[in-house]
Amino acid sequence: MLKTSRKLIAMAGLAAGTAIAGLTGAAQAQEIVLYDQPNFGGQSVVAQSSIGSLVPMRFNDRASSVRVVSGTWQLCEHENFRGQCITVDNDDINLGGFSDQITSLRPVAGGQDTGGQRGGRGQRGLTFYSGPNFTGRSVTLNDDQSDFSRISFNDTAQSVRYNGRRTWRVCQHSNYRGACLEISEDMPVIPGGLNRQISSASRDQGSGRRGGPRPQTGVWLYDAPAYGAQRIDITSDVTNLERQRFNDRAESLTIADGEVWEFCEHSNYRGRCETVEGGSVEDLRNLGLGNLITSMRRVDIYGSPGGGYPGPGGSGPISGGTQGYNSTFFARPRVNGSPVDRCLSRSRRNCDAQAAREICRSVGHSNAAYFAINRSPRNRTWLFGDNRQNTSSRGESLVDLLCID
Repeated sequence: MLKTSRKLIAMAGLAAGTAIAGLTGAAQAQEIVLYDQPNFGGQSVVAQSSIGSLVPMRFNDRASSVRVVSGTWQLCEHENFRGQCITVDNDDINLGGFSDQITSLRPVAGGQDTGGQRGGRGQRGLTFYSGPNFTGRSVTLNDDQSDFSRISFNDTAQSVRYNGRRTWRVCQHSNYRGACLEISEDMPVIPGGLNRQISSASRDQGSGRRGGPRPQTGVWLYDAPAYGAQRIDITSDVTNLERQRFNDRAESLTIADGEVWEFCEHSNYRGRCETVEGGSVEDLRNLGLGNLITSMRRVDIYGSPGGGYPGPGGSGPISGGTQGYNSTFFARPRVNGSPVDRCLSRSRRNCDAQAAREICRSVGHSNAAYFAINRSPRNRTWLFGDNRQNTSSRGESLVDLLCID
């Protein structure tokens, strides 16, 4: 009588995809059991050698948990060990984002393949590890991944092995947002404030070194002259690079064409500052800012597309500002084209002075020195605290807002 959890044994030396019922032959050096339910439940498959495709075994895209009897195994989402892969050396009761995704698998030793067919792109990606020095659970990327939550590895990576020919970019938030780091070599400990902070990764469009391509938007900062060593990508104003662990580290930079940025030696855009228009600075010592940049912001025309101060939650820039030496004046502050409401929320609480102060703080200033109220509303306003448009009425808006340090 067949048991509910029957085992299909894949023995070494047989073609990938051959199913064998029962266990025959001497025990092999490495063995793994795949289960089609979490917590080692349901039907299972035992593998003792590389399997290029689980399709003939009727176990494709079914595994939800694994028992590692011995050795270390690489589990991949496509045939012949292609696509995204994870490496396991311990039992896993729930594969999370990799559940129902496994199509091929193979034993590995010391991070290298020990048998089976090598995937066409299998050695041109990144392998992230949950521990330092290439230890712990791992996942291998051969293609861009916009959200590490999908592969159950969000904010997990502490080290990375580089197997590629092109530079990769890893970023703090999903969809390649936030601070980013260039990777072109092994990193036993991920630096730059991104240790256990990585949420997306992509093959870079160009490293920017030695006069190479510039960012399409924002700034690339490097911690060595001539665009060398580590790089982080900045696309919005930063009041203190300490949060990215890049404070007083930048030694060269490149800026997107058409953008103008201000770089300052202290937080909140204080101290000595220098303005740089779209281009490259091979050595920041020439500006007197080598290893001195702590804050930075975009200062070209705030009302233009892609310009301005970042709005709440990334919803859009606060437009309409004119920058002074230690101040910014907004005649008619707007977010996504809408005037900013005099109140922070639809509840009509925290209005006027509180709303003006929050807007000033969001653009790097400490307070609002002056503001007025437009009491003849014509358009729907933007609720700054709720981060959405006021669709219930045409509210009164803030005007003539002066932000100061």
